[in-house]
Amino acid sequence: MASLRVASFFSGIGGFDLGLEKAGMEIVFQCEVNRFCQKVLKKNWPDLPIISDINNVNEEQVPDAEVWCGGFPCQDLSLANQGKRKGLGGERSGLFYKYANLISKKHPKWVLIENVPGLLNSNNGEDFKTLLQRLDECGYGVSWRVLDAKYFGTPQRRRRVYIVASYRSFRCAEVLFDQEGITFAHRQGLGQREANGNTIGEDNQEASLYSIQHASIGRKHTAGPQAKGYRNDGETYTLDSRGNSDAVCKTNDAFRMRKVAGISPGMDGNRYRAIGNAVAVPVIEWLGRRISLVEKKYGLECLDLVNSRCVAGGVVQI
Repeated sequence: MASLRVASFFSGIGGFDLGLEKAGMEIVFQCEVNRFCQKVLKKNWPDLPIISDINNVNEEQVPDAEVWCGGFPCQDLSLANQGKRKGLGGERSGLFYKYANLISKKHPKWVLIENVPGLLNSNNGEDFKTLLQRLDECGYGVSWRVLDAKYFGTPQRRRRVYIVASYRSFRCAEVLFDQEGITFAHRQGLGQREANGNTIGEDNQEASLYSIQHASIGRKHTAGPQAKGYRNDGETYTLDSRGNSDAVCKTNDAFRMRKVAGISPGMDGNRYRAIGNAVAVPVIEWLGRRISLVEKKYGLECLDLVNSRCVAGGVVQI
């Protein structure tokens, strides 16, 4: 089977792109407005043109691709912005509508979306309802699931909602769910294992990892996955995009993070903001491999929905 082609929107530093490449797919399109992120993309995908602003994209500019991916901006949805959450009505998170408009005109076979869990309860759940309805109107079956990067071989808590949509079919549910069950690692730093015994993500069981994060930027050390403070149990809190206050180190590292990373002080802020906004590559690779397995199972033909309109998330159907 030929490699699935990928059109990447809100590309950032290419987390989606790298993960899907590792799953055997081919990146054919990128769209990213941030100049620092554009430089990272150009370094790693030098032959691909980058369209800057999704507001200036028309469907004719997007090459044929079976998979579209993108995590539209989360700032108006994130719980970190309590009291300022404008939801999909915000200027940044509202870019979902432009993304959905392009989807409605090109109808890629697969659509992948990643965002913060705050998407699920923004505007008392009305924003997520709107997202599901819009994708349903475009002809997609939709599944969603909250996954944490700590169970995919990374030493970082990073809970995100992953939405998989399949055009005119419900095969999206087979990507995120399995009748035989999917067993994830019971703790951070272990490679995620599927029911068939395959491992996704590299094992990392080192006990020497620790993190230092400043509590002064707004969240207490008792605030759960998004907290700030100090950990020495091999796991770090969720890295965020608010500058260079976060550090993940090893006990045998040199003291200065900049020296260890080999990055000039002037680039630290851009680098950490980009990392804070990035997706977890091992999770994306897992999703990409699951999509490829479904493609292999059914071939390149797609079963149409017959007199049925349904959105599946968890075991929910409406």
